[in-house]
Amino acid sequence: MSSRDIKRKINSIGKTQQITKAMKMVAAAKLRKIQHTALQFRPYMEKFEEIIQYLSEYTPPYENKFLFIRDVKSVDIIVVASDKGLCGGFNHNIIKETENLVKSISSKNKSVSITVIGKKVYDYFHFKGLETKHFYTGMLKNEARFIDAKKIMSVAIKDFLDEKTDEVYIIYNKFVNMLVQRPTVKKVLPISFESEDDREQKYEKFTFEPSKEAVLDEILLKYVYMSLYDSFLESLAGEYAARMLAMEAATKNAQDMIKKLTLFYNKARQAAITKELIEITTSIEAMK
Repeated sequence: MSSRDIKRKINSIGKTQQITKAMKMVAAAKLRKIQHTALQFRPYMEKFEEIIQYLSEYTPPYENKFLFIRDVKSVDIIVVASDKGLCGGFNHNIIKETENLVKSISSKNKSVSITVIGKKVYDYFHFKGLETKHFYTGMLKNEARFIDAKKIMSVAIKDFLDEKTDEVYIIYNKFVNMLVQRPTVKKVLPISFESEDDREQKYEKFTFEPSKEAVLDEILLKYVYMSLYDSFLESLAGEYAARMLAMEAATKNAQDMIKKLTLFYNKARQAAITKELIEITTSIEAMK
């Protein structure tokens, strides 16, 4: 490779490095905003779950279709991923978790329907020939919106209430920290939680108006909507964190390549200068 080719390649990698730097800065700015929202929403969601479990466990005989556990013949899976790539293993981890869940459910002779939020995962499933029930794109472009979560979950709720599906799961990446986004599987329908002995004492002094049953009727539907909205927040924060780290690694790799190519360029240039000096010296000696 000539010195001119090396110089051209260094310039090309330098331009790529500028792009990856800019993408890292954009991802970092978006992450700060969505991370704040996601972390603030967690305590609210946890308290919501506590109250629902208390009301469902310590309310007199109460009937609500969201709490009915029936024989499972059909399962609906909602997969929350991203529309864009360049975010490391973010989408790959979701795909792997989804395939494992589908395989586990199918092995028990149960039918599976998949709703995909995010173009990258949809493209993979389409390539593999895995049929998807619904596909949404642009939902997590810049922000997570409750109205979008409500729109998507309303379809799954209707199928559950009409007994077309018996269970509904959400698969998403939970934002743990800047380095970790954990693939998570959450069952949202029928609603069920693990028991805690101290929950009855915690809420026994509370007064629920007009009644526990009426409050539970009101908040169960909202909880299902908020479960998907919560996965939107966690997934979006995880996506920006993963993209920021990926672009940081790409920027560092570009810098390393520029250093190596610059060394090759300097060696090639030094060799060319040495060759010219030898030719000049030889010509002078020949003229003598």
